[in-house]
Amino acid sequence: MGLKIDTLKELRELNLFDIVKDVFDKALKNGDLIYDENIEFERVTDPESEIENEIKIVSGLSKRPNNRASEPGNKDEEINEDKLNEVIEKNPFLKPEIELTVIDSLLGNYRLILNKFPNTKYHFLLVTKEFEKQDTLLKPIELQLMHTILDNLKKVSNKEYFSFFNSGSESGYSQFHKHIQFMMLPDGFCTYQSNVVRGVNYFIPKEIIENRRPIVYEKASYKHYILKLKEYDMYENEEQEEDERDSLAILYMYLIKRIMNIFKEFDMEDKKLSYNLLMMSNWMMIIPRRSAKFEDIWQNSLGFMGLFCVKNKELRDKVMNIGISKILQECGFPMEEGERDIVYNEYGY
Repeated sequence: MGLKIDTLKELRELNLFDIVKDVFDKALKNGDLIYDENIEFERVTDPESEIENEIKIVSGLSKRPNNRASEPGNKDEEINEDKLNEVIEKNPFLKPEIELTVIDSLLGNYRLILNKFPNTKYHFLLVTKEFEKQDTLLKPIELQLMHTILDNLKKVSNKEYFSFFNSGSESGYSQFHKHIQFMMLPDGFCTYQSNVVRGVNYFIPKEIIENRRPIVYEKASYKHYILKLKEYDMYENEEQEEDERDSLAILYMYLIKRIMNIFKEFDMEDKKLSYNLLMMSNWMMIIPRRSAKFEDIWQNSLGFMGLFCVKNKELRDKVMNIGISKILQECGFPMEEGERDIVYNEYGY
């Protein structure tokens, strides 16, 4: 589209949902993306965690290319330079298709583009213009873009969006170019994360203070940490914009420190950090990852959101037979009794 957005103020005032919708509908009509509107799905409540899940068959997953610098479970995590060059050469995000581009220039360094193999309608990505590795930390401005986009979508549409970032070789990403994804929640779908933060006020976490440790849902089978976010109706001045960016960065780095301690606890300090970061307009959550898949069931952030996307009926049946809690526990780290009371070292790892 050639759309250029230079400031967060411009982004906040944009009717982003309508722009995404128009580009998506046109691309779908012209065959520029792979999406089946007649997706089979079912809602199930996991008996162990009491979490509502949606399982659906997304045929496009079998066509989605895998462009990684290293494979999950690879003991040698050093990235070969030739392999990295090959990944960059095949990178679909450096020169995205015009037909899939929503915003060609966002704050100078980013783009918004459609996912060519979407899990849902109006599934799009925030990507860096220049190549950056997917396992680099999120920058404060990237966290703020996530939050600003979510706020915008919530205000201009009647749809609930969430955002996620898969980082590290065991996080379940398929593209090594840095990208953050945005998807709609299914209609009528309620996340457990939104339930557990209801009534909680924003706070800066502190390990030694009981009511300032991150929130956890202890019926879940896997370690995870949730923090409430500040919400802004609008920026009244530059100080508020800066305050939001600082707040998001502080919360994110606190969560990164938490998972560094988890890797230490499990004697995995020699491994690169793998994690999933999930965000809605009023909360942020991190899940440390030890495996990208259980058997042949691949998981990125979506499974921890209660959204299971599989390639075919055989995999769907396998998920149901094994059990959702078991799969997520094996891909993450097992929940411990009294998880919220565990105190980790904030400064030494």
